[in-house]
Amino acid sequence: MKYSTILIDADDATLIHTTNIFKRLPDLNLVSSYREVKSALGQGTVFNPNLFLVDIDDADNRKSLPEFAKIFPKAIVVGIMSKWDADKAFESIRGGAIGCLLKPFSGEDILDGVKIFSRGVRHTKPRSFSFFSAKGRSGKTTLIANLALSIVRQTGDMVAIIDADLQFSDMAIFFDVEPMMTVVEATRDIKFLSPIRLNAYFLPVAENIQLLCGPKRLEYSELVDVESLTAVVRMAQTLFHYVLIDLPSGVSAFSTNMCEIADTVFLCGMLNTGFEIHHIQRTLPMFEMWEQYGKQLKVVLSRVDDRQKLDIERQLNHKVAAVLPNEFLMVSAANSGKLKNVMNYENLLSQKINTLAGEIIHAH
Repeated sequence: MKYSTILIDADDATLIHTTNIFKRLPDLNLVSSYREVKSALGQGTVFNPNLFLVDIDDADNRKSLPEFAKIFPKAIVVGIMSKWDADKAFESIRGGAIGCLLKPFSGEDILDGVKIFSRGVRHTKPRSFSFFSAKGRSGKTTLIANLALSIVRQTGDMVAIIDADLQFSDMAIFFDVEPMMTVVEATRDIKFLSPIRLNAYFLPVAENIQLLCGPKRLEYSELVDVESLTAVVRMAQTLFHYVLIDLPSGVSAFSTNMCEIADTVFLCGMLNTGFEIHHIQRTLPMFEMWEQYGKQLKVVLSRVDDRQKLDIERQLNHKVAAVLPNEFLMVSAANSGKLKNVMNYENLLSQKINTLAGEIIHAH
C-alpha cells in the first residue's frame, strides 16, 4: 500500500530528515508538511492523505488528535516523539493515534510501525491485568492462557502475555515454545527500545496472541528489576490492547508494585483444602488502601461451584468475580503441562472463562 503522508512538526531538522527518507521508498510520499496541527486540519484535505505523522511532544497536537478522525476518517495517525514518554503515548492513542515512533525514524520504521500498530482491532484504551496469588497452585497459568484465547475470539484485539513469574515461569511450556529472548533481555534493553523494537521480544503463540517469556534459568530472575519491567509493560500497552501479567506467588515488593501499575488485579486461588480461603483473607488487606479497591481487585477461585460462591463471599467480605469448576483437564494437558490445541467452549470451565473475558472486554 502507498501512503500519501502529511508531516506535522515544527522542527526543521525532522522535516529535512523525513523528506530525505521518503525519497528512497516508493511506498511513501510526503505530500505536505505543517508546523502546527490547525493548518493541517484546515488545508490538508486537498492532498487526500491517508497517513499523518504528528509530533506528540507538542501538547496542542495531542489535544487535537480526535479531530483527525472526524476530518480524515480513512487516514492513519502515527505519533512521533523525540524521547519515549509513556504518558504522552497513552494520551495520543486515546486520541486516535494507532501508535508512536521515536525520532529519528527510518522509512522502514514507518512502514513496520503502521503494520504492527494496525494489528487487530483497538476498541478502547489499552489495559493491563496482573494475576496474583497468595500461594502456588492457584490455576493462574491456565486462566491467563485461556482468557487470552477467549478475548481474541470475542474481539480480534491483540493480546500480550508477560510471564513475570520470574523464578518458576512456565508459560513457554504451556504454549510449547522455545524463546530466543525473554523478559530478562527486554528489561535489560528497555531504555534503548522503541515500541516497534520491543515487539521483536514477544513470541507469537496463537492468532493475535504474543508472549514475552520468563527467564530460562532460575538464577536469571535476579536480573529483572521492577522499574525496568514497569517500563516494558507500559510500552507494551502501546503495542497490544490487552496486557496480561503472570506474577509470582506470595507477597513481595516486586508483586505488589506490579499489581499497583495494573488497571485490574486478579487475586487467584485454587481451593484444595480449607487453608486457601484463610490465605486470601490475609492477603486482601494489602489492597484495601486502593481508592478503587472494590473495582480494581477481582477475586477468582478455581475448583469451586456456584453453590459455594455466596458463602465464600461472606467469609471474605468481598465479591468473588468468578468461580471456576474443577475441569482443568479440559483445557490443559496435565501430563505435559501444555495447553490443548483447541479450547472446547462446550465444557463448563471454558464457558466460565469466556464469560469472565466478556466482562473484561466490556468493563471501561
